[in-house]
Formats: sequence, C-alpha cells, structure tokens
Amino acid sequence: MINPSNAPTSRFLRDAGLKPGMRVLDIGCANGLLTRELAELVGKNGHALGVDSSEDRLAEAKDQPAEPGQVDIAYENVDLSGSLPDWEPFDAIVGRRILMYLPDAEETLTRLAALLKPDGLMIFQEHSATGMPFAAGPIPQHRQAHDWLWRMIAAEKGTITMGLDLPKLFDLAGLGVDHYRAEMIMLGSARDQGIEDLADHLVARVVDAGVADRETIQPEGLKERLVAERQKSSPIAWDMAYLISGKKRA
Repeated sequence: MINPSNAPTSRFLRDAGLKPGMRVLDIGCANGLLTRELAELVGKNGHALGVDSSEDRLAEAKDQPAEPGQVDIAYENVDLSGSLPDWEPFDAIVGRRILMYLPDAEETLTRLAALLKPDGLMIFQEHSATGMPFAAGPIPQHRQAHDWLWRMIAAEKGTITMGLDLPKLFDLAGLGVDHYRAEMIMLGSARDQGIEDLADHLVARVVDAGVADRETIQPEGLKERLVAERQKSSPIAWDMAYLISGKKRA
C-alpha cells in the first residue's frame, strides 16, 4: 500500500541534517519502512534502531531484507508511554505519525530529548485534520473519506492537531526549532494515487471505532467513487504534512 503522505519525509531528512555515520532511533517504526530509509541514509558506518510496541508490526519489519551494503537494523519492542531503555545516546531521533498517538506526547518528547547527543537532532513528521481537503470543484466523496479517517483517529485517542502543535511541544521539551515547514499532499486524476488503497485499508478501523458502519461506507465501491470524483475535480489538496527538526537548547 502506497501512502502519498510519506513522500515529504525523504526530502526533509537531508535538509534537517541526517547524514552518513549517524546513530539513529526511529520511534513507532511499525513495519520498518522509515527505519530502512534511515539505514540507507546513515550508511554502513551508521546504526539504525527501530522501536514499536506491536510485536506483529516488528515481525513484519524484521522479515524485510536489508539492501546490499546497508547498515544492519536492530528492532526492539518498546512502549513509548513507559520508561525508556538505557540506550547509548543518539545522533538523531526520528518519528512519523507517532506523537499524535501517544497519551502524553510532551512527556515522551522530553524523555527522548535526554537520549540525544549534545548536538543531536530531533526530527518529526506529523499531520493535522485542520482545513483539509479542498479543491476547485466539489469533492463530497473525498471530504467524507477524510472526515471518517480523522474521526477514527480521534476515537482512537489520537491528537488531530498534532502537526500544528509541534513547535509548542518542542519548546516544552527544551528543544529549539531549526526547521518547521508544511508540505501539501496533492492528488491528481490518475487512478494510482494511494489514497484509495489507504481508505480501503482503514475501513475496518473506521467501523471498529464506531465512526460509520459498513452499510454507510459501502466499501465495495469506495475506491471507484473516489477515482471517479477525482477525475472530475482534481487536483485535490488532500493532506498536509508538518515537518520539524531541532536540537536541545543550551
């Protein structure tokens, strides 16, 4: 499944200062997609550690083969809402769409900051439901899918404004802000935009969260309805990725 909202991460990591030889921690690594990208960036002389609270997702991550010449990746089962292991300090700590799911993101970020080397980097990508989606023409299907997804996140105790909360969180955790930007996720008229698969993949979670039932969603035709609407009304501003990096204040 392709998630179009992942694309901004790659561009930002280099701008934030990630480079070969670094020791990097990926928090909330899930299936290791971002961890593998980090491993490629830090190279064979670096180190990449991915942590997640789900053994099933970690098993998926461990099943993925390493790229030739890529640094070995380590994975650990860690509950970020609890105490953190006594790791060696990191050159960079990275996360994507994880702070929004933590019960106390400020506390966790403060504890993570203590694991950074003196000039270590804290780098995150988060999102916000605010103001999205929009287009020049009517897009009721995309608006409805977007509403279901974010109401699902709220029902799962996720913070739906986390992208906009990042600078304040960094300040509270004793971190300065070197870079903070937002990048729009645009959808065109082509069929393979990723959002159809994403919406289809999350139907069960939407139902389990009590946001909408299958009769209301009509998942069998959801993908085609989204494609048909986009072919009439694209481009669509679907999502906004908020990216931030900084170091511990002196």
